[in-house]
Amino acid sequence: MPVMVSLRLFFALVVLSIVTGPAFAACTTSSGALTFSPVSSYDVRGGTVPQVAGSAGLSCTGSVLTLIGGNSARATITSLNQFRLVKGADAIAYQVSADASGTTPFTQGSTVNYMSGSLLALQGGGSSFTTPLFARLTAAPNVAAGTYSDTLTVQWDYSVCNGVNVLGVVCTGYDSGKVVVTLQVTLVVGNDCKITAPDLSFGSAALVTQFGPVTSAVQIDCTRDAVYRIGFTPGGAGTGAAWRQMTSGAGATLQYQIYHADGVTVWNEANPLTGASPGTGSLTPVRTYPYVARINQAQVTPTAGSYQDTVSVVVTF
Repeated sequence: MPVMVSLRLFFALVVLSIVTGPAFAACTTSSGALTFSPVSSYDVRGGTVPQVAGSAGLSCTGSVLTLIGGNSARATITSLNQFRLVKGADAIAYQVSADASGTTPFTQGSTVNYMSGSLLALQGGGSSFTTPLFARLTAAPNVAAGTYSDTLTVQWDYSVCNGVNVLGVVCTGYDSGKVVVTLQVTLVVGNDCKITAPDLSFGSAALVTQFGPVTSAVQIDCTRDAVYRIGFTPGGAGTGAAWRQMTSGAGATLQYQIYHADGVTVWNEANPLTGASPGTGSLTPVRTYPYVARINQAQVTPTAGSYQDTVSVVVTF
C-alpha cells in the first residue's frame, strides 16, 4: 500500500533594513573679512606684504567629507574693484585663491568647487568642512598712505552630504543651499621714510680754534605725498644743553653744534626742517638736506684724544 508523505515548504523572507547613521549638523554661511597686517608703503613697493588667510564664508561642522553621493560646494566670486585694493586714484592688484599655494585662484566671476578632489584632500579628513580663502598682493606700486579696500561677493551653491548608510556608500541626506555672502578685503598702508646719514669727521687739530666748520648732508625721502619734518637728537649732551658734546675714552668732552644750511640756526628736534616737498616714495632717498657742524672755539682745549658722539636723524610725518 503506497505511503503518502506531505511536505510543507517554508520560505523565510528576510528583509534587510538599511539603517542610517545619526543626523549631522547643518552648513552655515557668514560674511567676513580678509584683513592684511598693517604695512608701510615700502613694504608694498618691495613686494614683501605677507599673505593673509580667512574664510570664504561656508562651514559644515559634522558633514561627511566624501566624493560619494555628488557632494559639491561651489563658490563664484566677483570683485567690486576687479581684484584691486583701492583708495582714491591709487590701486593695488591682488589675488584670492582657495589654497595657500595659489594654485586654485579665483578670477572675476569664476567658480571653484571646494569639494573637488585636490581641495578636499587639503581638509585632511575628519567630519568638518571649511572653505578657506587666501589673498596676496600681485603688484608692487608706489602708493600713498591710507586704507585700501575691496568688496568680494561670494555666491554659494552647495549640496553636502549630512548622513550615510551603515555601509558608508549611500548618502541618505543632503544639506543644500544657495546663498550670497560678502567679504571685505582691507590693507592699511602707513607712512615711512628712507634715510641716508653718513658719518661726520672734523679731522684732527692741536687746538679747538684750529677746527673749521664742516658741511655735510643727509638724504631723505618718504612715502609718496607724505609731508615730513627732519630733526637731530641731542646726542650725549642731552636735551637743553647749549652745545652738543663729544666724549673721549677718558671722559673728557669737546663741544660742537649742528646748524641748518645757513650755519646759524641750531638744528635739533625743537627746530626741525620741513621737507622741501612731499615724499616721492623713491626706494633710494632723492632729497638732499645739507647742514653745517662747528666746534665751539670758545671752549678750553681738552686733553688730546679721540672724541665721538652719536646723533640720530629723526623724521616725523
